[in-house]
Amino acid sequence: MIEVRIQKEIRTYKEKLFFGLTLRQLLCTIIAFAINIPLYWYGRDIVGADTASWIAILIAMPIFLIGYFNYNGMTFEQFLKTVIQQELVYPQKRKYQTANLFEVLIKASKKEEGKKRAIFKTKKGKKESQNS
Repeated sequence: MIEVRIQKEIRTYKEKLFFGLTLRQLLCTIIAFAINIPLYWYGRDIVGADTASWIAILIAMPIFLIGYFNYNGMTFEQFLKTVIQQELVYPQKRKYQTANLFEVLIKASKKEEGKKRAIFKTKKGKKESQNS
């Protein structure tokens, strides 16, 4: 019997292009190889094979990180943007303030009373001016 694999969560599905890699992963792999193979090939004569291999690894790591990184459905760029916003843009310490609804209602009722008194005073002043 032929079995077909179905993703448990449809949002996690990614179309595989070549060697089971997504387009993003494939492009980053090609870019990393295109940069690091010539770098190692020509650099080993200048700085030695061991040092050239470490240089190639250190240059390839960020490129592979960009291609293969996935955290909670976010790519590396989205994750980096989120971290920068959280650490630098938005404040770290958030002061927790409660709103006492009782005090809010008391202030609102005092404002209402003040408005009623002002209206009453203006009406009283108009009546006195009309009587004189």
